[in-house]
Amino acid sequence: MSSDWAEEAEQQAKAMTRDLVEVGRTKGFRVTYQRREARFMLRAGTVTTYFSAHDYDGPRGMDWLRLRIDVLMSARPGLAESHVEPAGLGPAPH
Repeated sequence: MSSDWAEEAEQQAKAMTRDLVEVGRTKGFRVTYQRREARFMLRAGTVTTYFSAHDYDGPRGMDWLRLRIDVLMSARPGLAESHVEPAGLGPAPH
């Protein structure tokens, strides 16, 4: 993916982190974009959840809204187990 796209992805990740703070989450919730793996990582305390960028890339480009909804839903109490993988053991890059 191009560097312009990666910069947009990093900005989106920062915005998602800001959204988590604004909706009342405690410290320790953070969304980052991992360029090499082309995935977003939600760190919620000790739980890490990965979202492949390829899963959200469609014929009309990146579906940022769907990604944001999935990240925010995953951060909800009781739902964090849905996409969880141990840190460092995420899916193989495409």
